[in-house]
Amino acid sequence: MTSAFTDLSGRTVDLLRKVRSKGFGGSYRAVVRRIPPWEERIRDLYCEWRLGISTDGEIPGPALGHRDPDCHHYGPSYYGSVHRILKAVPFRDGSDVFIDFGSGKGRVLVVASGYPFRRVIGVECAQQLTDVAWQNVERARRWMRCPDIEIVTADAASYDVPDDATVLYFQNPFSGHVVDAVLERIKTSLNRAPRQIFLISHSHDPAYRFEQQVRTCPWLQLWAEVRLQRGTRAWIYTNARWSAAPAGA
Repeated sequence: MTSAFTDLSGRTVDLLRKVRSKGFGGSYRAVVRRIPPWEERIRDLYCEWRLGISTDGEIPGPALGHRDPDCHHYGPSYYGSVHRILKAVPFRDGSDVFIDFGSGKGRVLVVASGYPFRRVIGVECAQQLTDVAWQNVERARRWMRCPDIEIVTADAASYDVPDDATVLYFQNPFSGHVVDAVLERIKTSLNRAPRQIFLISHSHDPAYRFEQQVRTCPWLQLWAEVRLQRGTRAWIYTNARWSAAPAGA
């Protein structure tokens, strides 16, 4: 007990010294780089407060009107995880177009808009989440480097992927036939407009169905693995050719 109290006291003194020397913002940045993974929650609360938005909480699929078991519940990505993933993608300033499939309340859209994408798009099937996402986007406008944001209320399986989309983000939003349909639509877009894309699978666990379906897609290849908190991971894929058409087609 004494040891734990002494350790806590030492941390408190250290934190107070940082606040005095760096101010609150600088102290926060210095401390969060060293905190244990479970304290990612602290970073999320701070980011929500700083941006003036509300994207927290989980919502089960039935409450969103999902009757399809292949459509998953709403749950936001950790802010720190999204930043780590995006920093691993070699996008080109002012050129690349970002899409978040299953954009929910807009947390990833707001984070992505802080990077120099040419355009940021959210695709969400639940209108109630799209409405909240627009509110959050408007509140965070002053922090954005990419102000061109679009949020589409649509079934991802029937959404026509724009021919300029190059960075595609998925946080395990669906599985099964929905994934198959979305991959087919990405392939169709690539055949219309050959280009390199980066598909982000933030599915946490290689055993998850979404991740397994992406891994077996014949025209995608693993480009990078990003290690995140609590032993979870994200994977970045790219197309083996700048077209999804079979070789020689």
